[in-house]
Amino acid sequence: AGPADRLRGRSAPLEPTFLGPVSDAALAAEYRGADVLCAPSLGREGFGLVLLEAMASGCPAVASDIPGYREASRGAALLVPPGDAAALADGLARVAEDRVLRARLVLAGRARAEALSWSRVAARVLEVYRAAGARDGARSATAA
Repeated sequence: AGPADRLRGRSAPLEPTFLGPVSDAALAAEYRGADVLCAPSLGREGFGLVLLEAMASGCPAVASDIPGYREASRGAALLVPPGDAAALADGLARVAEDRVLRARLVLAGRARAEALSWSRVAARVLEVYRAAGARDGARSATAA
């Protein structure tokens, strides 16, 4: 049975499981075992690190369309209007039922998470510093 089968015909609401603090490895394993990450935040998320962690683990995400999540995901998550429970439920059902959508989100999510990995970001920052240093050195040489 797939994720959609587990959602159909439920008379009781889904119950979340609260794990408390877990190690990075345990968190990645939870994401890998999840059908979908649901992030219904209403705002004040500076950046969608939770989305990136899930996407890096191959977990599709349905999240509120808030600036931090929009920037973090850049099309690699299904975004819904914040505070709209019906849209959130619809988004979750779409990801559960549509294998093509789910596969697209997983692939796009992994690519987006890789693009924002610390090794990639650090390399880009280093390039900027080197370019700035080279420009500063060239200015110093011409001023002398």
